[in-house]
Amino acid sequence: MEPQNEQHRFPLQNESHGTRRRRFLHPYLQLSISIVLTAAAIFLKIGVDIRLGAPGYGFLVSLWIWTGISAILLSLFSWLYALKSVPLIVAFNLAATNHILVAIGAWAFLGEKITQQRWPWY
Repeated sequence: MEPQNEQHRFPLQNESHGTRRRRFLHPYLQLSISIVLTAAAIFLKIGVDIRLGAPGYGFLVSLWIWTGISAILLSLFSWLYALKSVPLIVAFNLAATNHILVAIGAWAFLGEKITQQRWPWY
């Protein structure tokens, strides 16, 4: 007979797998994943710029476009999972960092310029 973990009633040999899964499903980690996946906007921009001259819906064959769509979907599911447990005021305040992260990503990866006119407090 295997020793049991009294708190969770799982066999101890599976405890590391269960702990990893609980950590991955932690609401704040899911919220962070949702925020980090703002890279989807950058993927979409790259994909559209590459396939800009494609006729009709030719831009849909771009790997960058599909990577961006996948990131948006992952972000949505992470967001919905996090909303189950994280207070709404916390979730929306953390999600508001998306705007800053997209601007920084556009500057770093796309070479876009960030001028003072783009920031509302100037």
